[in-house]
Amino acid sequence: MKTRDRILETALLLFNEEGELDQSAVDIANALDMSPGNLYYHFKGKDAIIRALFDDFEEEMLVILNGSKGRITSVEDNWVYTYILLEEIYDFRFFYRNLGAVLERYPDLARRFRGLLSAKRGAISDILERLRSDGVISINPLLLEMLTDQLLNAATFWLSFDQIDGADTSPSDLIHKTVYQMMVLVVPYMGEQGLTVLQTMTEHYARATG
Repeated sequence: MKTRDRILETALLLFNEEGELDQSAVDIANALDMSPGNLYYHFKGKDAIIRALFDDFEEEMLVILNGSKGRITSVEDNWVYTYILLEEIYDFRFFYRNLGAVLERYPDLARRFRGLLSAKRGAISDILERLRSDGVISINPLLLEMLTDQLLNAATFWLSFDQIDGADTSPSDLIHKTVYQMMVLVVPYMGEQGLTVLQTMTEHYARATG
């Protein structure tokens, strides 16, 4: 592995596990058994590392978000897709667990994060519209907009809630739980088939986390 990639990998691990605010470039260098000067050769301090990590996160998120267009045609597809989306967020969770502070300190990243938020909203809206046009859900435009906002909030702040809640949940179980919670929001708009779909989702969730 290239030195640059090792630095990013180690920084991401430290930021995720111990919090980004508590780590310095020297801490990252020490974790790599590397001199600060060697790290500085690749990155001019922690700020540069954070921006490089956001570059990676943004690139991977856009691939996932753009990949949803026209391809999510069932409840099962939606479960898998949402899991993949949340898994990617979890991999870079230090951004989300201290989101306000990070974006306040890095206004350039705040602008880009809002771009990701817009792309995420577009992906959710596209999925719901596809489900509506296929007759899976029945919902008026105003409620569709509100449901989009609910799902967007859930997909953005689930890690903050988990941090406050303090539950000792494995990453996989936490992601499945959040997927389940998000998809349950759609059930009331499924008409008579809603209860059947809810039972299927509940059984799937139990198997995934059992």
